[in-house]
Amino acid sequence: MAHIFIVNEQTFKMHLEYLFAGTGASDTSTDFIFDNSIKLSTAEEKKSIGMMTDVARIRKGDKIIFFVTGISKFYGIFEASSDFFLDPNDKDNYLHKELGKILTYRLLIKPYKVYKNGLSEFDALDSLQNIKYPDEICWSLIYRKLGGNRGCTMITDQEYDTLLEKLKKNNQLIKSKDYTYDTNKQQITPNTHHNIYKGRHLDVIKKLKDNMFYKYRTKKAFEHYLQFWIITILKSKKYNKILSPKQPVSWIGNEVMCSFGERRIDIMTIQKMKKQIDISLIELKDEKVKQIIIEQLSGYIRWILNYILPIYLRNGYKINIHPIIISEGISNLSKRKDNLDKIEQEIKSHSWSLYNSSKIKVLPTKIIHFQPDKETLQLTNN
Repeated sequence: MAHIFIVNEQTFKMHLEYLFAGTGASDTSTDFIFDNSIKLSTAEEKKSIGMMTDVARIRKGDKIIFFVTGISKFYGIFEASSDFFLDPNDKDNYLHKELGKILTYRLLIKPYKVYKNGLSEFDALDSLQNIKYPDEICWSLIYRKLGGNRGCTMITDQEYDTLLEKLKKNNQLIKSKDYTYDTNKQQITPNTHHNIYKGRHLDVIKKLKDNMFYKYRTKKAFEHYLQFWIITILKSKKYNKILSPKQPVSWIGNEVMCSFGERRIDIMTIQKMKKQIDISLIELKDEKVKQIIIEQLSGYIRWILNYILPIYLRNGYKINIHPIIISEGISNLSKRKDNLDKIEQEIKSHSWSLYNSSKIKVLPTKIIHFQPDKETLQLTNN
């Protein structure tokens, strides 16, 4: 799986010299992670948790590509060598003076296949040369540019393969342990000096889970925390709490843009087997589920039928689509529970036969509940 980090020439040079990638909002404190009494605006908090989720999604071994603004070029390719960590937004934020900004959500990287020259945005996104089918266009990045405000975004495996082929064309592979960026030549070059990354590595996953439970207990919106939590589960060996256990997750996306109108799938996963692809579309609700969710899921299914599935179908795969809802359940017996049960039964029994074919099967919608358990939330399959 591959991810794009948006940088400028100054931050790109530091990323290369110290072999890390990061994002963050310089004007937003990270103290709220450690102290629930600190209040942020809803927009600021959602943005911060969203950026953390973007970086937390990345697994060791995933590929990292940089897009350098100002010159509009893609550079790479590197590989994630650590999990996500926090470097707080304070005076000790590592390299903030050299970077010219504060980057709080980070991970370490190492060289994979590092090419000297960048790939222009035109060649990567605008050129239709060698494009035979609409689904071969790099829609993930085109949508990202329309939506903006994403310092780190994922791309599909097919989009990564296309970028790699374009990047290595008429380019030079650099084999070195240390790298830097030549601003005048706009090239990656070997670095004669070796830098050791000495920044802080704070693991805040437990704190964020605690904050989620606090939001739940005080009846405040927490869907953004819920997304972070589910991403950490899908990355782990416990992914089978949500997905089929047949095959580990090969691709995880959060806030997957699936229309020009900025409609987003909360979480999407791909499990790849021999001639079979399982795609899960996960809708998150920090409240009880409602029937209108069927319309949302229908929109997601129509989108993947047009933009994600064609390349798999051309390569002979059979495809299973799993609509999944993760929402609050009601544990006590009551009239309210009876009403929720009725709504959920209607959702689970909804027929997706309209989208089925000899190669594509949309399975019945699965509903997973989260329930309080001591000082945390737990998932329960009903």
